[in-house]
Amino acid sequence: MIQDTPHRLSREQVKFLNRGPTYVSPCHIHILSKSSITLAQIVTKQMAPLQRELTKLFTKYSVDLSRQMNFEKDIQQSFNDSFLRSMPDVLEERALYEKQLIQSIQYHLKKDQLILRRTADEMNTYYLGRFDEFNQKSDEYVENSTCYELIGTIDGTHTEQQQQLHEIIISINSQLEKLYQRKLINKDHLTKFSIDKRLNLKLPYLYFLPETNEDVHMSVQPRFSSYQHSPIQRLAQYLDQLLRPLFYHFSRSTTFLNSGDFMQKLQHYYTHTTNLFLPETHVATFKIHDLYAKISHTALLDALHIFLVNPLITGRYQRLPDDAIVELTTLVLKNNTFTYNGKAYRFIKGSPLNLPLTELLASIYLHHWQVPLVRNVRVRDVFYGRYNDMGFLTWNASIEELQKIFDELEQGLDSNLQMATFIGSDVHFLHAFIENQKGRLYTRVYHDSISQPFLLPYAHSHPRLFHRQWFRAALIRAGQYCSSFEDFEEER
Repeated sequence: MIQDTPHRLSREQVKFLNRGPTYVSPCHIHILSKSSITLAQIVTKQMAPLQRELTKLFTKYSVDLSRQMNFEKDIQQSFNDSFLRSMPDVLEERALYEKQLIQSIQYHLKKDQLILRRTADEMNTYYLGRFDEFNQKSDEYVENSTCYELIGTIDGTHTEQQQQLHEIIISINSQLEKLYQRKLINKDHLTKFSIDKRLNLKLPYLYFLPETNEDVHMSVQPRFSSYQHSPIQRLAQYLDQLLRPLFYHFSRSTTFLNSGDFMQKLQHYYTHTTNLFLPETHVATFKIHDLYAKISHTALLDALHIFLVNPLITGRYQRLPDDAIVELTTLVLKNNTFTYNGKAYRFIKGSPLNLPLTELLASIYLHHWQVPLVRNVRVRDVFYGRYNDMGFLTWNASIEELQKIFDELEQGLDSNLQMATFIGSDVHFLHAFIENQKGRLYTRVYHDSISQPFLLPYAHSHPRLFHRQWFRAALIRAGQYCSSFEDFEEER
């Protein structure tokens, strides 16, 4: 836990918080049942979502009624056997102790006006700081941001929130109707994309997580709640599913899917083109800062249009002209709204990554932007690839020449964006340390000196399962990354 303020928490309370935000106390359901609600009632409530999903599956695949009833009975029995068993005394004692510990922590936080948040680096770490300072920095972030505009005030009542949502839905449906009148979309598309006012929709909300540097100086980073029930979710998801397969096949020669794909391609290049990886070969990286948060919508839409009119892509989408796809994407971006502290805002730049379409549009933009670099790479037959907003390449000419190419690329970026580059004999990229040791490729897992060692990542759901899988993935990564057995042994 990162402690940024004096506190009166005991050693036991701090020790408990050091387990991180993914820690789950045991037998939580059994402890809840000791209040006014019974264990059987809790289990029945927990079973309800699973029951609804089973009903959907049985409806979709027309399962025989008797088999359906037997299956539901077996599932219910397994569920009850798992959760209705009594707790061992030792486990019950621990669960009750941790419940009291959590309540005492909550009491001290409220009394002393402190805030406890997981950190923005997605690691399993808490930040403890002053409530007023955190809220002040969050409010200042919104007030000073050039990425959002205020569109209305919500007084906090359900009626006011529904009215704001109703106006957004009317606006979206009106824009879709205009596209239909212009014959850019057909009747089926209009029906598919129009928003039913009876649906259970709500605007996502903005919240903040703390980020600290080496001096434990705290800043805040924005995060957005789920877009699952947002008015634009269905259209954004449709466009993402339509365009992503096309873009994947179009861009796969210069794209890394993940860290494993990057290392596999780099090692293949080194193994099969040893005459191009020389003692004087440089390695280089670049990163586009604040790409998703600050890129202009115009830049995204222009790049999308260029992609759609490419001869390799034209006409391959589902009965939609390229102008219609651009207009529908514009509709998503212009109606990307959220709430914060009783006010409604709209994005005027960028888009959050938990909206399905955001990462894809940014990748399409960067694919077009990187064309001059790709031309130089192919002429010289060196290695290059990009993962989201980061790129890696090898270089056999002078550093000055590559820096000039990077400078020209930065000038071609959208005016809201900045680019950081590094050129040398060694770099780190996607958690890998890569070094040219006199013509020999040396790689290992990279560890940031600032980050705490042996710290698990934050898991949004099922942390125990995720952390088991993470250990396995870390071992696989060590096997992929480490070019020497000694480094692998150290990682293991």
